[in-house]
Amino acid sequence: MIVKRSAAVLGLLVACPSLAAAQTALPPQQFPAAQPAPVGQPFPVVQQPYQYQPPPVSNTRSSTEITTLYATSAVYGVGLGVWVGSEAHIKDPGLFLIAPAILGVAGPVGVYLLDNPSLPRGMPGAIASGFVIGAGEGIGIASYQFVSSGSEKAWGFRGLSRSTVIGATLGGAGGVALGFLQDPSPKSSLLTTSSVVWGAAIGTMFGYGASATGEGYSRANDSAALGGLIGFNIGLAAAAGLSTVYIPTYRALTYMWAGAGVGALVSLPVYAAYAGKNSPPAKHGLVFSGVTTMLGIAAGALLAGTTPDSADSGLGSHIAHLDYFLPMPIAHGAQFAVGGRLE
Repeated sequence: MIVKRSAAVLGLLVACPSLAAAQTALPPQQFPAAQPAPVGQPFPVVQQPYQYQPPPVSNTRSSTEITTLYATSAVYGVGLGVWVGSEAHIKDPGLFLIAPAILGVAGPVGVYLLDNPSLPRGMPGAIASGFVIGAGEGIGIASYQFVSSGSEKAWGFRGLSRSTVIGATLGGAGGVALGFLQDPSPKSSLLTTSSVVWGAAIGTMFGYGASATGEGYSRANDSAALGGLIGFNIGLAAAAGLSTVYIPTYRALTYMWAGAGVGALVSLPVYAAYAGKNSPPAKHGLVFSGVTTMLGIAAGALLAGTTPDSADSGLGSHIAHLDYFLPMPIAHGAQFAVGGRLE
């Protein structure tokens, strides 16, 4: 029986040689090739959330700032030429205008030479602001002298031009010193210039409104001129002190100017109350107008917020730092005290 089975199996293998070959020739199982280890490949980058980066602050003046100085220097040159003509007693109009024309061109040329290389940020604004503030101070002093003195003692046009030029020259020199020592922000210079305008306007309102009841507007000029001059200097002192701790934004300055205008407009209905026959003089309403204008400026500053100025002048070298600028009463007058430190 066993012999028969072995013979059968042998016969099957002889009959199907291909099957036996197929079974013995099966290829080995293929496995995927091993991947080489990552050598020198960077790790996957993890995306960080976007964060706003403020632009870098430039320590070079802007085109707007230097343009303001160009315009101011041209006006200063013209005014200087007018003063020269008045001091020289030139009566001929054509000859009189020669000096203003020459100096009106010389002013911007001088700025061009001064601005090569470019001035540091804040310097042109400080100089331009000094020109304007100094000229305003001179005009205020001459105006008060004119209205409070008799015709024989009045300075006249020559005194007005002299006072204006002296004030503007001193103001410009002060702007140069301030810009060199302090590196003020251009917005601080604009705040100071705006403050003297607001102070002069509000002081004039108070001066007119607080004048005697029996004095008309022509007789109340003394009080108005004095009030405007005092308000001018109060605004200057307030802005100088405020600039040591606060730098406004252009938005805040716009809001303060808008607030001043709105405050003055809001006060207009009060004058209807003076329409009666036995009512006090309507000029007394100017006191209320001055108050509402002042409140409008304060409201504009509050509505604008206290966001710090991202363009603050934090660059550049300082050799001195102004800490305070305060008025101090003395016997028969007052004086200003300025304090700071060298760095």
